[in-house]
Amino acid sequence: MTVISREKVKDMYYASLMYEYHRVTEKIRLFEKKYGASFGEFEKKMRESRKEEFEKWDDYMEWKGYEMVLQRLIKEKKELEVGDFKVS
Repeated sequence: MTVISREKVKDMYYASLMYEYHRVTEKIRLFEKKYGASFGEFEKKMRESRKEEFEKWDDYMEWKGYEMVLQRLIKEKKELEVGDFKVS
Protein backbone atom coordinates (compact mmCIF):
# COMPACT_ATOMS: atom_id res chain seq x y z
CA MET A 1 0.00 0.00 0.00
CA THR A 2 1.25 3.45 -0.91
CA VAL A 3 0.88 6.23 1.63
CA ILE A 4 0.81 9.81 0.44
CA SER A 5 1.13 12.59 2.99
CA ARG A 6 -1.23 15.53 3.18
CA GLU A 7 1.65 17.85 2.23
CA LYS A 8 2.48 15.77 -0.86
CA VAL A 9 -1.16 15.88 -1.96
CA LYS A 10 -1.15 19.64 -1.38
CA ASP A 11 2.03 20.05 -3.45
CA MET A 12 0.67 17.96 -6.32
CA TYR A 13 -2.64 19.82 -6.32
CA TYR A 14 -0.83 23.17 -6.14
CA ALA A 15 1.30 22.24 -9.18
CA SER A 16 -1.84 21.27 -11.10
CA LEU A 17 -3.58 24.46 -10.01
CA MET A 18 -0.67 26.64 -11.14
CA TYR A 19 -0.52 24.90 -14.53
CA GLU A 20 -4.21 25.64 -15.05
CA TYR A 21 -3.75 29.21 -13.77
CA HIS A 22 -1.00 29.93 -16.29
CA ARG A 23 -2.94 28.28 -19.13
CA VAL A 24 -6.02 30.40 -18.41
CA THR A 25 -4.11 33.66 -17.93
CA GLU A 26 -2.36 33.09 -21.27
CA LYS A 27 -5.73 32.68 -23.01
CA ILE A 28 -6.95 35.90 -21.34
CA ARG A 29 -3.77 37.71 -22.38
CA LEU A 30 -4.39 36.72 -26.01
CA PHE A 31 -7.90 38.19 -25.89
CA GLU A 32 -6.57 41.38 -24.26
CA LYS A 33 -3.99 41.67 -27.03
CA LYS A 34 -6.53 40.93 -29.79
CA TYR A 35 -8.98 43.58 -28.60
CA GLY A 36 -6.60 46.02 -26.89
CA ALA A 37 -8.77 46.06 -23.79
CA SER A 38 -9.39 44.39 -20.47
CA PHE A 39 -12.38 42.08 -20.15
CA GLY A 40 -14.38 44.75 -18.33
CA GLU A 41 -13.74 47.30 -21.10
CA PHE A 42 -14.53 44.77 -23.82
CA GLU A 43 -17.72 43.67 -22.04
CA LYS A 44 -18.90 47.28 -21.78
CA LYS A 45 -18.30 47.82 -25.51
CA MET A 46 -20.20 44.63 -26.33
CA ARG A 47 -23.20 45.71 -24.25
CA GLU A 48 -23.24 49.15 -25.86
CA SER A 49 -22.84 47.83 -29.42
CA ARG A 50 -25.88 47.65 -31.65
CA LYS A 51 -24.13 45.51 -34.30
CA GLU A 52 -24.33 41.74 -34.56
CA GLU A 53 -20.68 40.70 -34.65
CA PHE A 54 -20.74 36.95 -34.17
CA GLU A 55 -16.96 36.51 -33.85
CA LYS A 56 -16.84 39.12 -31.10
CA TRP A 57 -19.80 37.52 -29.30
CA ASP A 58 -18.15 34.11 -29.53
CA ASP A 59 -14.91 35.60 -28.16
CA TYR A 60 -16.88 37.38 -25.45
CA MET A 61 -18.49 34.15 -24.26
CA GLU A 62 -15.19 32.26 -24.30
CA TRP A 63 -13.33 35.12 -22.57
CA LYS A 64 -16.05 35.40 -19.93
CA GLY A 65 -15.67 31.68 -19.25
CA TYR A 66 -11.92 32.06 -18.79
CA GLU A 67 -12.48 34.99 -16.44
CA MET A 68 -14.82 32.86 -14.33
CA VAL A 69 -12.33 30.00 -14.23
CA LEU A 70 -9.56 32.43 -13.27
CA GLN A 71 -11.58 33.71 -10.31
CA ARG A 72 -12.19 30.14 -9.13
CA LEU A 73 -8.49 29.30 -9.46
CA ILE A 74 -7.48 32.41 -7.50
CA LYS A 75 -9.92 31.45 -4.73
CA GLU A 76 -8.64 27.85 -4.63
CA LYS A 77 -5.02 29.03 -4.57
CA LYS A 78 -5.71 31.31 -1.59
CA GLU A 79 -7.52 28.53 0.26
CA LEU A 80 -4.68 26.14 -0.40
CA GLU A 81 -2.06 28.63 0.76
CA VAL A 82 -3.78 29.24 4.09
CA GLY A 83 -4.47 25.55 4.62
CA ASP A 84 -8.23 25.79 4.15
CA PHE A 85 -8.68 22.41 2.44
CA LYS A 86 -9.55 18.84 3.30
CA VAL A 87 -8.14 15.66 1.79
CA SER A 88 -10.77 12.99 1.32
